[in-house]
Amino acid sequence: MGPFDGGWMGLVNEFRNHLTIFLAGTNQLSAMLPRAVACEFADRLDDMESSAEFLQTLLTWMDASVGRGSQAISDVTDLLRRAEHLASTGLPARVSLRVEPKPAGVRNRGVAIECALAALITELGRIPPMRSLSSDETGETEGSSVVTVSVHPQRGALSILVVSSALQAAAHLQASEGGWRISLAKALLAQVGGTVETVGRGNPPRAPGFEVRFRFQ
Repeated sequence: MGPFDGGWMGLVNEFRNHLTIFLAGTNQLSAMLPRAVACEFADRLDDMESSAEFLQTLLTWMDASVGRGSQAISDVTDLLRRAEHLASTGLPARVSLRVEPKPAGVRNRGVAIECALAALITELGRIPPMRSLSSDETGETEGSSVVTVSVHPQRGALSILVVSSALQAAAHLQASEGGWRISLAKALLAQVGGTVETVGRGNPPRAPGFEVRFRFQ
């Protein structure tokens, strides 16, 4: 971004200010509308609020992507808790998130790691549900899924697995390998010496998803 670095930060902050006003107005509107009107437009208001909340998450990712924040050792359990909060704004209702922490620490820069994990979680959350013959007839979709985030300390290294139970997860990952969420996660993890790889291929088969790895010297 070169000489526009300062201008870019100003734009992000300005966008965040306007988004905060928009979200506050949406909440106030929902509270003040007559009950009959609020019920009629409840789904649309919920969608607006969810979209605004996810835009705030995207802004957090943007901040992290330009290397803002100091380096420090972070507790992995706290990282997963923050990643869960960030990802929750971008997950559809049919996707549930399971977090399996273990005691560990890792070097972080600002919020780089939790943003990377949230990006990977939401990438798995985008996997479309399977449709059966009955669902085609009724117009309803089937296929809830679980995204599991688990921690695996090793000697001189640490792995964090982010995997999906969705039946078509492996095919989705193959098609979206160059997606921007995955590219963002790779860039954020590179700031702290981490890597991310797609898993679920090869023999023996593994649950499809991502493995985030840190090596300690």
